[in-house]
Amino acid sequence: MKGSVAKEAPPDRLVIKDLTPEGHWARQPTEDEQKWLASIAKLSPEPYVLKAQLEADHEPTIEPILTRDADGWRANLYIGEIRHDGRTLVIQPRLGVETIMSWISTILNVQILPRTAEQSTGTTSAVTQLLAALWRASVLTAGQHALPRTGLKVSSNGLAVNGRLDVGATARRRASGHRDLVSTRVVRTYDNAPSRAVVLADRYFDHHLAGARWRGPRLDEQLATLRDATGSRPAKPSLHEIQRTRYSPITIKWRRAAELSWRILNKDPLGVAAEDESTHGVLIDVAELWELFVLHCAGLATEQPVRHGTTTQTSGHLARSTVNPLRTMGKLYPDVLVGEEPVTALLDAKYKRLGDWRGVDREDLYQLHAYSSTFGAPLAALAYPAMEDEEVPDFERNSPWQTSAGELSFLTLPTEKDACVAKLARWFGKGGT
Repeated sequence: MKGSVAKEAPPDRLVIKDLTPEGHWARQPTEDEQKWLASIAKLSPEPYVLKAQLEADHEPTIEPILTRDADGWRANLYIGEIRHDGRTLVIQPRLGVETIMSWISTILNVQILPRTAEQSTGTTSAVTQLLAALWRASVLTAGQHALPRTGLKVSSNGLAVNGRLDVGATARRRASGHRDLVSTRVVRTYDNAPSRAVVLADRYFDHHLAGARWRGPRLDEQLATLRDATGSRPAKPSLHEIQRTRYSPITIKWRRAAELSWRILNKDPLGVAAEDESTHGVLIDVAELWELFVLHCAGLATEQPVRHGTTTQTSGHLARSTVNPLRTMGKLYPDVLVGEEPVTALLDAKYKRLGDWRGVDREDLYQLHAYSSTFGAPLAALAYPAMEDEEVPDFERNSPWQTSAGELSFLTLPTEKDACVAKLARWFGKGGT
């Protein structure tokens, strides 16, 4: 009808940034979206979190995808996409795609050179770029020494033995009137479950990053070899096939790369039809990446031994029985320990903002004090990512804070490697900021 105004369809996509309260989102959620966000907050993130698997012994911190406080909704530790009840929530990194990629480069000591940021458009490009960066780093690390070649047992018939005589098969052939011999040999091949998973994941990113120079020459060369072996359209392997493949000490890292490839293929948030009402998506644990980035910067900032405290080999206990010293309670795993015996400093990475009205969370403060007293570290700090648009927080300006166990500091570390290393070196050397 002429002159009437058509009712605007409700948006089916909401794009937000992590570490950013609702009041600073690009647009405010509608009343209907508020209810939808509340339903997302009730979801467990575990089925959707795509582990980078950069360290096998690191257990992820399980927190809700969204929480609500005095500032409204905010995203927590994850970036990525969740499609739920016919709508999509996109969580982009506030620190930028290039920053997260640089962390991955630092963690794995593998240079990541995709040019997708310049050539990709659309709200999903940031998520896809980060998935591609994680996958690329994993494959390059796996292929540092060898490609995923495995042995394939091949049987052959003839008058001469080719390999090893198969006595049982030969006896059966002779019993049926044949005079030839059956022999077996092992042929080395790249056509296996890990290679097929990696080739298929490469096709996935090639489709979503069309036109982007995201591989680099080394990865191009490796993928060309694997494609020649598997064909351009191999059958998708199962996770069980990948896990039961026999790996050598040189090729064991291909298992992680193949498992990551399989998870990307099976958690594809871009392959769900708009009318699909199921919950589907993929999330990246940025807190894990920040923790490992801080760990590696600490290792470059001091000549003392630096250990990853979240490994099961490095833990302390909050209490020990006076009756039975072998009985303990309250295991503690700080992220970074500096020095052997005694520990000279420790760090715990927190992927959150220090500069907002909440300041230091009470639980984090108690946790840091427990770490300091348990490990006897004279220096202990919580390490937050620095925000370019914020001044030095009051908690950091007044650091270090004296306690009965030692000094506690609250550090906002630069998100660029060299600057982060320099600031940590000053803190290690002077005992403060």
